[in-house]
This record gives sequence, structure tokens and C-alpha cells, in this order.
Amino acid sequence: MAKNSVKVLVLFFCLASLNIACGHLVSNKALEREIPGKRLNKAIRIGYFRGGRTALFYRAFIDDYFKEEGVEVILKTKILHESKYLPAPKDINEIRNVKYFGKVTGEELIEEIVKGNIDGATVGESAFILMASKGLPIVAVAMLGHDVSGRPGHAVIFRKDIVIRDSSDIKGKVLATRRAGPADKIFLLEFLRNEGLEEKDVKLIEGLPEDRLKFRLENKSIDGAYYHLAMLRRPVEEGKAYIYRKLDWLKPELSHALLVFSRDFVKNNPQAVESIVKAYVKRIKFEHSLSNEERLRAGKHEAYSSQVRKILEMATDFQGMDFPQYDLPPLASLDLLSEMQMLLCRYKYIAKEVDLMSFIDNSFVEKAYKEAR
Repeated sequence: MAKNSVKVLVLFFCLASLNIACGHLVSNKALEREIPGKRLNKAIRIGYFRGGRTALFYRAFIDDYFKEEGVEVILKTKILHESKYLPAPKDINEIRNVKYFGKVTGEELIEEIVKGNIDGATVGESAFILMASKGLPIVAVAMLGHDVSGRPGHAVIFRKDIVIRDSSDIKGKVLATRRAGPADKIFLLEFLRNEGLEEKDVKLIEGLPEDRLKFRLENKSIDGAYYHLAMLRRPVEEGKAYIYRKLDWLKPELSHALLVFSRDFVKNNPQAVESIVKAYVKRIKFEHSLSNEERLRAGKHEAYSSQVRKILEMATDFQGMDFPQYDLPPLASLDLLSEMQMLLCRYKYIAKEVDLMSFIDNSFVEKAYKEAR
């Protein structure tokens, strides 16, 4: 493998140290540099949301895995509360002090695909199903990251001063979910159902932006929430909240992401899709080749900001929780998508189930995996 993770991490450390020594503060404007037009004409534009389920894809991007396969990729994303799409930087230190970078929903990204503004996107499973149910011309070509049974990346947490001994103590509490697709609310409703409760037994606030969710937990205007690992670590470590129940009431793997493209793009540019998937598979294979200690150390250096760590970290063990992981081969799972589709129907996000297999093409992964073995 041409890329050596240790060298990459050392490079990041040096850059971060240089920025710190110079007192350099990176503003949002650092993300606004335009990529030369001649590259835009050739580059594949992929919408990107930042999270554990897409972090490996970003690591492949910054380490030039796509470029090595002969394809230029631009990741397009947004900063929370901002409307403008920006190219994600390869120099990760440019986002060192940019809070809430990469905050865009899968539904928004698929809408950009349909408008022709981007060619593909990383999206959550529920956004994919919602848009497929509308008959939009999209196709999933690979699974990205997913939660893992026994060490999930999501949990229900409560403020430290809220005592929950059993299900009856949850009644009347104010619970919240973050701004995302419908999956977060569905997982929280299924939690209540598993606890023998209904939505009417609590006050549910859905779709809070990450900053508002954090603020409302701290000012005690919510009692608890369905959190992902990257968000819950700090309030738990600071003693402001505690984990009540890690995701075990549903199959954790239901929480996963997908790499999707416009159907026409796949039809007209199969070689580009093949190169992107091949690069992605190679990155998974590389990370799987690392020892557990190497994976646990990745991104942990104290010089890294929390924004940088969230992209570089490969694995952790926080009270039995871990970041989303990536399979070889990373096949889009009809079984998982079908199970999630049933939940979307149960909670009336979609009127009826559709044939999801017609929105999946695993041939690129199958070929890439065969060549990588």
C-alpha cells in the first residue's frame, strides 16, 4: 500500500503543531477557496455529510486513494446553519477550528443529485429509502459505515440529575433527537416501545441541530436524548450526562450509510464509479490490515482538535461503544434496507414499501473486492 497511515498521522501532527505555534485560527473562509475550473470539468462531485459512517470515505479522499485510481473527486458539503455548499479540503487542518463542518442531511444531498448539482453522495439508509420510495433516479453502489452489534455507536442518555430506575421514570420526560433523517426519531420511538411506553408518554422534540441539542441538554430544557457516540462522549466524561441504554433494542447495523449516484451517472460513467468504489475498497482493506492498537491510536494525538479527531479516529472503546465500522466486501444490504423500510412504513414516513433491489447495484463492489483479494 502506497499510503502509510503512520506517515499521514505524523504529517497531520506537524501541520497542527505549526498552526498552534503560529497562533493560527482557521475561519470558515478557508473552506471557500475555489478549485480551478479545468478540474471541475473532470472531477466527480460527491455530496458528503461528516460522521462516523462516512469517516473512512473522507480518509480515502485526503490520502489520495481516488486520485491513485485515476479519478478526481470533489466532496461538496456545508457548515451547520449555512446554505452554501463548499469543497471539503484535503488539508484536514483547514477545518481544525471550524465547528459543525460537514452538516448536511442525506435528503438534501439527494435533492442536489436530482438537480444535477452533484453526481453522487454519502447518505444515511433512511434518506435513501425515503427518496427511493418517491421513485427518484438514484442507485446505491456500496455500503459505507454501520453500527456494530455488541458495541454500537448510539445510545439514549439522560442528564446526570435525572434518575431513571425503570421505564416508569421515563414517563413525562422531555426527550430529543438531532437534526438528521427520520432514523433517529424511529430509533427513539422503538426504544420507547421496547420499554413498554408510547410517544404520548413523553414530550419528544425532534430534529434539533447539534449545537441546539448540546445547549438544551446543558440548560436542562431537555432531560435526555438519542445521541451518537461522537456527541455523547464529552457530556458523559464531564459528568453532565450518563448513558442509560446503548442501542440494543433494534439491530444496530440498521444504522448505516450508503454511497449513491444518479442512475444516469452510473449508466454513462461506469468506469468512474468503478474507480471510486475500487479506491474505497482498497482503503477498507488497508485499515483492516492495521493492528487493533494502531486503529485505537489513530487520531488520538492531543494536538488534534475534536474536529480533526472525528475524521481520523478509526476505533475506540467508550463504555462498550465504538465508532461505525466498514465491511469487506461493502455490499449494500437489501436485508437491512428492507427491515428499515418496514420501520419507515410503521411510523408512516412512507405509504408503502417499494422494490429496493431496483435501486441497488453491487456489481462495482463485487468486482473491486475480487480484484483486491
